[in-house]
Amino acid sequence: MKKYVRMTLNERVQHLNLIINFAILVVTGFALKYSGATWTTPITDVPAGMTFRGLLHRLSGAAIVSLGLYHILYMFLTPRGRSLLVDLVPRWKDALDVWETLKNNFFINRPPKEIKMGRFSFREKFEYLGLVWGTAVMTVTGFILWLEVEWLKYFPRWTFDLFRAIHFYEAVLATLTILVWHFYAVMLDPDVYPMSWAWITGNISEHEMKLEHGLHLERLEAEERMKGSGSTEDLPTGQQSMFAGEVNEERTSVRRFTRRLREFNERMRNWPGV
Repeated sequence: MKKYVRMTLNERVQHLNLIINFAILVVTGFALKYSGATWTTPITDVPAGMTFRGLLHRLSGAAIVSLGLYHILYMFLTPRGRSLLVDLVPRWKDALDVWETLKNNFFINRPPKEIKMGRFSFREKFEYLGLVWGTAVMTVTGFILWLEVEWLKYFPRWTFDLFRAIHFYEAVLATLTILVWHFYAVMLDPDVYPMSWAWITGNISEHEMKLEHGLHLERLEAEERMKGSGSTEDLPTGQQSMFAGEVNEERTSVRRFTRRLREFNERMRNWPGV
């Protein structure tokens, strides 16, 4: 069966980094809040266990922040990243897909309506935006908690307690989102059970593409026909110029950077000074 690339090696490494550090943050964070629970004894009962817990929590937090900064650069400075970013932007069609999905789930549409989604479904877009928002909130509040002494020199105690509460409840929300929403989508959903292997192999099957990304599959098939014929006529309306731009995007970006570098060097050589 034909396979389609869903995640490149770079993206899979980013995802694995996120999995590991998120798991460490969850365990070490809740171990502080529920230090008397039985499941925390491997941490609390060893010498300097809680001290090590705090160090590991901060290191994983710093790793998540570093990963976030790298991901921002990846999304804005690479051709594939910019392509992903464009496709992740919520559109009116996503709202229509939500509406039709609800109608299917509540048996209003009889028979259920086939919903063709793009490269990312509305569920994946919501989850990605939630990840971005959650990372930003946890980063800001985490640094405030980390720099408690410095913070309290300039701000009242109630502000620190407020950010601590935000940090805790955002952690609860993020953990539940992963356990209930994300795990179901990639593991328990009957259409992908026992698991979607995209995060390991980077590929998804043609069957999964038809189910979850039918619109994107149609575009890829049109692009393949276009490559074979040398024409963009088979592409859906509005995507011919987009695809043509994607083909030459990397080459154009390099030329633009080189031209600007030459212009900068020329201005520096001709600079008359102060």
